[in-house]
Amino acid sequence: MSAKPMLTLEEIESQTALELPERDMLALINLIALNGVVVNIPIQNNNVAVQVCATLLATGAFTSCTVTQ
Repeated sequence: MSAKPMLTLEEIESQTALELPERDMLALINLIALNGVVVNIPIQNNNVAVQVCATLLATGAFTSCTVTQ
């Protein structure tokens, strides 16, 4: 088995890594209450959005909850 060659400092410094820009909004929760009121809630994390939907639907106060991008 042959050993991999070590990277030189110049090779390491020549590598570039681009940082992704911050995303303002990853998800939007759309809720429809029993009385027909529509509520939109911006959420930064999709997993949190799903948990919020599940919790609010479990209360029985909302008829619909959707998560969109």
